[in-house]
Amino acid sequence: MRASNIHPWIKVSSLVAVVALISACAAPEQERAPCRILQQSSACVAVPVHDDVHEDEAKKLTPPPEGMAYLYITRPYAQQRGARTRVYVDDRLVAELRPMSFARIAVRPGRHTVRVVTDKVEAVSMATDTEKVTFLEYQVVEHFFSTEPSLKSVARERASESMQPLEMVLNADQQGAH
Repeated sequence: MRASNIHPWIKVSSLVAVVALISACAAPEQERAPCRILQQSSACVAVPVHDDVHEDEAKKLTPPPEGMAYLYITRPYAQQRGARTRVYVDDRLVAELRPMSFARIAVRPGRHTVRVVTDKVEAVSMATDTEKVTFLEYQVVEHFFSTEPSLKSVARERASESMQPLEMVLNADQQGAH
């Protein structure tokens, strides 16, 4: 059989497949890091994390410095492993989370607006009065055809318990220093 006898649609579909393969390989891959979630090794979106000493100190829920307050925000669930979550306090980027991580953010005491944005998921926000320590939990619930984000205030005990297996991320202002 000669090559000229090959149907034109086979040539076109082969060309389309080659172009799709080349473009998929050329697309920039998001930064990924190995992670262990629910006793499974996986690949999660990469975010800068603290060393163990700072993480351990934060998990002990030490009081904030004089004149400051701490805002803890956890993302303690495995959903959306490849999605980076950006945390804004009063419209300023303060941290980036991945699944199974948390941030401790120092703020001035008072009323603040916290907004959480994850790619391809509706942003959520809430106002909070932070006097000494405030604990928030962010979750993305996956339904069959949609995702539903939630941001809620949680009790100290719940936050402390959920933070134990999590990694603490660097705050946005600390990322250049490390």
